[in-house]
Amino acid sequence: MVVDVLIHARSYVKGELRKAYVGIAGSEIAYVGEKPTEANVVIDLPSQYVVLPGLADIHVHLRDFELSYKEDAASGTAAALAGGFVALGDMPNTKPPIKTIDLLKQKIEEFSRKTNIHIRHYLGAPPDPTILSQAKSEGAYAVGEVFPEEVSEYGGDQYLDALFREAARTGLTVIMHCEDPAVLAQYSGPRDFNHHNEVRSPRAELACIHNVIRLVYRYGTRVHITHLTLPQSINTIKSSNLDITFDVTPHHMLLSQEECLARAEKPGHCKVNPPLRDEATRRELLAMFIRGEIPMVASDHAPHAMWEKERPYDETPPGIVGLETTAPLLLTLWRKGLTTIGTVMRTIQERPMKFLGFNTAIKPGSCADLTIINTKARHTIDPTKFKTKAKYTPFKGFEVDIGITATVLHGKLAHIDTELFEGRITEALEKALGSL
Repeated sequence: MVVDVLIHARSYVKGELRKAYVGIAGSEIAYVGEKPTEANVVIDLPSQYVVLPGLADIHVHLRDFELSYKEDAASGTAAALAGGFVALGDMPNTKPPIKTIDLLKQKIEEFSRKTNIHIRHYLGAPPDPTILSQAKSEGAYAVGEVFPEEVSEYGGDQYLDALFREAARTGLTVIMHCEDPAVLAQYSGPRDFNHHNEVRSPRAELACIHNVIRLVYRYGTRVHITHLTLPQSINTIKSSNLDITFDVTPHHMLLSQEECLARAEKPGHCKVNPPLRDEATRRELLAMFIRGEIPMVASDHAPHAMWEKERPYDETPPGIVGLETTAPLLLTLWRKGLTTIGTVMRTIQERPMKFLGFNTAIKPGSCADLTIINTKARHTIDPTKFKTKAKYTPFKGFEVDIGITATVLHGKLAHIDTELFEGRITEALEKALGSL
């Protein structure tokens, strides 16, 4: 067998790190083995570099359309590739929101021209759930995330019943943003950044979890609950013995509301829905991740213009960017010996890639999508270097041990950080793989 490019490096193969030869032919991985095969070009990477299968994030907001000033398909794709991600699930709360068949078709068509990244498009919660069957046939991969404000606007529990029933009938997964609108409406206290965790209280998440479990019992709907913030929520889902999948975000595991407000340049940088919780909750959530009890991590990459995040509390839109920080933050936990690389890769590669239905692994026949990291690239997170349009983060100044050095997409070099690679390796990769 002759391959175009043969990379020799520590590689994540079959759930573990091993020294391997990874052969690329065209846009596919054609060879993986302990011994070399014939190749047009051989690249031998020093030991600090590790080759991973390309990463996946099931929850991002690429914005575009009338929100292109926040982010668009091109800048969002650049951010994903800079963060090591090759596959995304894009949320539909654009402007206009993707809640009709025509808008869904328009978005899929436009994004096919604007980005080469693997992407799944979700349908926004439609006022009329009977369109789900047609939406699925037109390319909708899931419905949601379903926001509490939409549930309230469209009829509360009666609407959710209809949505879950129709989703079960059509086989579409419902992605839930789990905060119960009735509980949110009960709050009457102070409204400011310091009280955000009370404005949108943990009770709202738990009430929604119980309601979702009731609906899944009733209809058998496939459900994914995104950005959970409470260990109690996770334990409740697991004790139900239902096939409900879920994810958490890095910011809910690594930042408490108090710490974030103390370190962030602007309090609006910490406003996210659901809110950052208290320190004890954050610590337990992180402990669950370290123990391997969290199946997926999603960034909930939610970019806004800088000026929007500097407004007063009620005018500040919620959201934290994460495509360029997720992998370095989580892989640093592995590098420090706090968890295994398998635990990290299952949460940001294997399970989310399976959720999205893409074939990306380091094995013959897989798409040649690779993330190359430098394990000796200690640095502090600097948002001025981000590829996203939203160049701010509450993680500014966090020290990480991992650098995303290069990302290969469809067998081509899609991203390279020349500061993290030796010059000769950069030249070899660019010459051997070409660029998208």
